[in-house]
Parts: sequence; C-alpha cells; structure tokens
Amino acid sequence: MHTAMWIIPIAPFILGLATTWSLREAIEETVWFNVAYVGVLALIYGIEIAGYDFVSTSPTGAGGGLAMIAGFIALAIQRYRYKQERRRKFEAKALAAAEARARQAQGGQPEERSLIVGAFRMAGNLQRARKNAKR
Repeated sequence: MHTAMWIIPIAPFILGLATTWSLREAIEETVWFNVAYVGVLALIYGIEIAGYDFVSTSPTGAGGGLAMIAGFIALAIQRYRYKQERRRKFEAKALAAAEARARQAQGGQPEERSLIVGAFRMAGNLQRARKNAKR
C-alpha cells in the first residue's frame, strides 16, 4: 500500500484537469488539496507528539483517511469558488454583449477598445495638439 503513496498528491491534479479543462484551476485545486492533506497530517502528528494518541498518524491509516477527507473538502471549496468565478465572467460577458447589441440597434457603432486603437487615438490627439500649438 505504501508504494502507491505518490499518487495522493498527483490525483487532484489529474481529477481537476479532467473535469475543468483548465490548467490553472487544476494546479489551484492540487495546491488546496495538498495543503489541507499535509496540514491535517501535521496536526495529527503534533497531537500524537503532545501525548494524545487518539488516531494513527500513518498516511494509510485513520489519520490518512481524515487527511484525505480534509483535502477533498478543500478541493470542493476551491471548485465552488471556480464555478462562481466562471458564472460571474459569463454574466459580465453576456451583459457586455447585450450593451453592444443595444448600441448597435440605436445606430451607433460598437466601441472598440484595444491597445492599437488607443495608441492611434492618442497619436492623433498629440498631432492635433502640436498643430494647434504652432498656430
């Protein structure tokens, strides 16, 4: 059983990548899981060192089970936050699209915002300012 212990820190990454298709989210879920897992194992070990031997500190024993439960709870919290973030981004994108459609329906062109458009706009303003300053 101890020979497969290496899978514990890697499994949340594989699970996160397979379910979200987001490398960033898979890494965040892995970090959350591993911090909670190691934290609970360290807490159980500290309690045992203090003399209160109520659960095994073995990663494959009851202490490992408690640590796995804590890790999966942390993973679930991160997944909930990820879904909320995706929902907020989707709503903001839908609102921006609705506003663009409303502007277009009123006969105006949708406002383009990009680095290149902004640079050309600034260059035009500087050129006009120079011409006006020479007069």
